[in-house]
Amino acid sequence: ASYSGTADFLLTRVVGRIAVPFFFMTTGHFLSRNGWQGLLRFWKRMAALYGAAILLYLPLNLYMGGFTVSEGLRKLLAEGTLYHLWYFPAVLLGTAIAAGLSRLGMRAAIPAAFLLYLIGLGGDSYYGLAVRIPGLQPFYDVLFCLFDHTRNGIFFAPLFLLLGEAGWSCRLEVSVPCALASLTAMSGEALLLRGLGVQRHDSMYLLLPLVMVFLFSLLLQCNRGRNPAARRSSLWIYLLHPWVIVLVRGAAELLGWERWLVDN
Repeated sequence: ASYSGTADFLLTRVVGRIAVPFFFMTTGHFLSRNGWQGLLRFWKRMAALYGAAILLYLPLNLYMGGFTVSEGLRKLLAEGTLYHLWYFPAVLLGTAIAAGLSRLGMRAAIPAAFLLYLIGLGGDSYYGLAVRIPGLQPFYDVLFCLFDHTRNGIFFAPLFLLLGEAGWSCRLEVSVPCALASLTAMSGEALLLRGLGVQRHDSMYLLLPLVMVFLFSLLLQCNRGRNPAARRSSLWIYLLHPWVIVLVRGAAELLGWERWLVDN
């Protein structure tokens, strides 16, 4: 960021935004293989992990001042009790919606999920433009009384879960240039929205689903099979990285190394 704010934005707020949709798509891909029959087992596993994560970060929540009862309930059900834990309520609710929509068939399910995504888009990167449309400002005001973000299990997760179920696959000579072209176009979209100053958040872009379709197609073409070690390590990194940040900052303060480990 000290070298180029624009480059930092493109790396963290554009390219980095493919990460969470990837996990939703792989989840949808595997869960839908047997007609979403393993959904109950998946919910139990995710709920157990979420509960363990809540307990893991409870000391940090208390140190930061805790929550009121209403705020804690809202975070538990929608936002996660720490900033990175939003994925758990999103995947629990999102899989329920995606499985329900899937029964309609892909021709109806994906447009319905895309409509939800468009509503979420208006509360995210396109917020400043959406609220200029008569009647939408009160709608989003109500929405943000319930949620901090529209990047959640209602507006964000179902589309990518269903795109994972669809699993569209193109030849490599199609997937590679289309993935690069769509990612370039999404970068332009993000820079334009940033320049206009209309973003409330920057997790959702209009072209993000298209980028993910071609990247997932590329992944399917290059698939080498399951790698349980990669799955476990990604889970541990996701769960523990905020504690690592806290511990690094604490150690830097204790040792007088803030210049190198915090400020740099």
